[in-house]
Amino acid sequence: MNLRQVIDSAPALIHTARPDGYLDFFNRTWLDFVGQPLKSLLGWKWTSWIHPEDVESFVQKWRESLATGERFEGAARVRRADGEYRWMLHHKLALRARDGEILKWHGSSIDIENRKRTEEQLRRTAQELQKSEFYLAEAQRLGHIGNWVFDPAVGFDYWSRELFRIHGLDPAAGVPGFGKYLTLVHPQDREFMALLMEQMTHEFSGFDVTKRVVRPAGEVRYIRCVGTPILDNGTMKSIGVGIDVTEHELLTQELRRREAYLAEAQRLSHTGSFGWRPGYEEHIWSDETYCIFEYDPATKVTLDMIVERVHPEDRNFVLETVERASTSGGAIDYEYRLLFPDDRVKYVHVLARPLGTDSDDLEFAGAVIDITEAKRAEEKIRLNERELRTIIEIMPAYMGTALPDGTVDFLSPSWFDYSGQTREEATGWGWAGVLHPDDADRVLANWQAGLASGKPVEQEFRCRRADGTYHWFLNRSLPLRDDEGRIVKWYGILFDVNSLKEAEHALQTREHQLVGIIETIPSMLWSLWPTGEPAHLSKRFLEYFGAPFEEFANRGWMSLIHSDDREETLKVFVRALETGELFSVINRLRRADGEYRWHHTMGEPLRDPDGKIIQWYGLTVDIDERKRAEDHLRDTRIKFSRASKIATVAELSASIAHELNQPLTAVLGNAQAAKRWLTANPPDLTETNASIDRILRDIRSADETMQRIRALFRSEPYEKSDESVLDIIRESLRFIQEDPSKREVQIDWSIEGSLPSICVDRIQTQQVFINLISNAIEATDGSVNTAKILLRAFVTQEHEVIVQVIDNGTGLEDTEKIFDAFMTTKEKGMGIGLAVSRSIVEAHGGRLWAENNLDGGATFNVALPASSKREVR
Repeated sequence: MNLRQVIDSAPALIHTARPDGYLDFFNRTWLDFVGQPLKSLLGWKWTSWIHPEDVESFVQKWRESLATGERFEGAARVRRADGEYRWMLHHKLALRARDGEILKWHGSSIDIENRKRTEEQLRRTAQELQKSEFYLAEAQRLGHIGNWVFDPAVGFDYWSRELFRIHGLDPAAGVPGFGKYLTLVHPQDREFMALLMEQMTHEFSGFDVTKRVVRPAGEVRYIRCVGTPILDNGTMKSIGVGIDVTEHELLTQELRRREAYLAEAQRLSHTGSFGWRPGYEEHIWSDETYCIFEYDPATKVTLDMIVERVHPEDRNFVLETVERASTSGGAIDYEYRLLFPDDRVKYVHVLARPLGTDSDDLEFAGAVIDITEAKRAEEKIRLNERELRTIIEIMPAYMGTALPDGTVDFLSPSWFDYSGQTREEATGWGWAGVLHPDDADRVLANWQAGLASGKPVEQEFRCRRADGTYHWFLNRSLPLRDDEGRIVKWYGILFDVNSLKEAEHALQTREHQLVGIIETIPSMLWSLWPTGEPAHLSKRFLEYFGAPFEEFANRGWMSLIHSDDREETLKVFVRALETGELFSVINRLRRADGEYRWHHTMGEPLRDPDGKIIQWYGLTVDIDERKRAEDHLRDTRIKFSRASKIATVAELSASIAHELNQPLTAVLGNAQAAKRWLTANPPDLTETNASIDRILRDIRSADETMQRIRALFRSEPYEKSDESVLDIIRESLRFIQEDPSKREVQIDWSIEGSLPSICVDRIQTQQVFINLISNAIEATDGSVNTAKILLRAFVTQEHEVIVQVIDNGTGLEDTEKIFDAFMTTKEKGMGIGLAVSRSIVEAHGGRLWAENNLDGGATFNVALPASSKREVR
């Protein structure tokens, strides 16, 4: 009888069967569970309480065990007394006689509904995690974003497949090491990347840099690298993303790093059993229950010990539940938290129901399930969902999904802000309403073709913004397929490339203009790399030499230079490459028809902000005609020099005659005067002696003039000294008045202020003034007016002494030609005086020019620099 009570009071559903499978016993727990008397379950009637979807396979498996005698274990849903089906785990074990014959089958059934639900939840969680992982990989592929993990101890610990693709590497080769990775970095960026990676091994801080990498095929890509430190199982690491931004703006919106690792799926919950008699403070725990509460199995558990483990925030709730169950005898089904001394928290799910025993004392049997992992999994799933949504929102692009037929069912909220459409307007095919009319047919046709072929779609088109303006976008759409290859979803991403388009258009226009300029410049343009190898040769350059670009590589251009010019050209070229200086060389180059022509080649380096040469630019100009003209001009100059020397002799001869004319005329006049005084009766010896003195003075003057002429002929320097302008003019007038034909002409003075001295050769300067005054007197011959000469002298602000000889004669036909040698307006003149006078003035650093007066006559101006500011009257 006691054994029967124990069996009936057990929380498990216990039954027995005959060897042929006829069930002949069900304990009280079974009967209470289904709410039926024993007779309703005996034999095979129990199958009526099995779920219709489970009964056939369950009975078939039971018959197989009967046939083989092997242990039976199976799960099936059983209808509870309240009509709810709950999963039960059924065990049946054969009791055999000594000869092996089956005497009886003993079985038990355990309610595993909660475990089944947990398993289903975990399965769905795993599927959602797998889907999230796939979405993230697809987003990386669409956005050209790869992620990595860097361990200071070993270098790169992980690269995503997209990161391999971005760098042009094969994932099968494995993650590149420190050295190999640096070989991928552009040489100009390698130094700072090496420094950054060195810092990553010692310093743990975030960074955001953009660098260039060179793929194995030679293609240069711009990669934005964003990294941050993390603590991974006690080890500091760096994780980050590499974004290929080559085809888009270098300064696009910052793409935040995404989740590098997805949380691991949680393990199945552990279940422990317990018995509880409220009135007796009696607790019977299985080993698993002790393990969940982390008490020693040898310890006698009390209610206080249980409550002590309960989280303080859940303690009142648990006490109320226990009190209510111990007084009312109701079932228990609730969750709460356990808090351990080391601050660890566990979530548990407690199930209990009162036992229907013959005793009046209340007794419970139940189970406690550790659902901590499930709770954490749920929380991580919610966190992952939030993070994935955040990533979609912060990406500098618009995301969307479509059904297999192409109808859009999701667009990121940022798209509605851009287009001004509502969600209802944009979903389906409404998004096409913002396409530019010129692009709509092409875009929709490409999209339909992609839907039909199942191939990825990539295209560019314009979309209308909310303000009515259109922007260019790059769209990439990829299909998601199920295990059978059927498309279940389309995922798309839309990048705003309007700035890139505008830049491309501007660059194309600029390039076209530059090419036009280069090809139309009437010279041969070229550019070289810093090593001296040709980078570009203009079309005119190649046509001139009649050779393809390849022939100029490795200094093949040397063969086109004339052998006599080759060594010097190479020397200049090498020196320019070594020093970075401009170079200029004139040499002969062989044209396509074999003719050598003179050229002038000039080159100049282009430097980066650091002063490093990045390119040489230059041009080659054909100067053959100029060289021929220069040679001809040189020959002409030689001939002209010879003729000039002959003319100079004649000019000097005329100049000597002209310069000696004045003093010799004075000698002649004084000699005639002396003769008259001697023939007088009686002879006037006093006047005769005076005339002889004047003759001697004029002879000395003539001698000095000859000395000056000899010095001029021999290019000897003048003997200059500080002289008074007025003294020189007075001496000049005395010589003029010695001539009887000029003695009667009225000569007036006008001296304005004090005059400084001038540093001149006195005789030369005197000859200039004598010549100018004599010319002025001769210019008044034949004039209807009374001859009148005015001498005017003054000082300018430029500290020049100006002496003007003003006459009222007939004036000048040409104020400039009169200074030409042998140009004269006088019947007996030689045309030498003014030319020689200008030469003398200019040799003293002065100027001589002529002007016609408004009221008739002419003015000759002599400007000489003052020697000092000392005033001389």
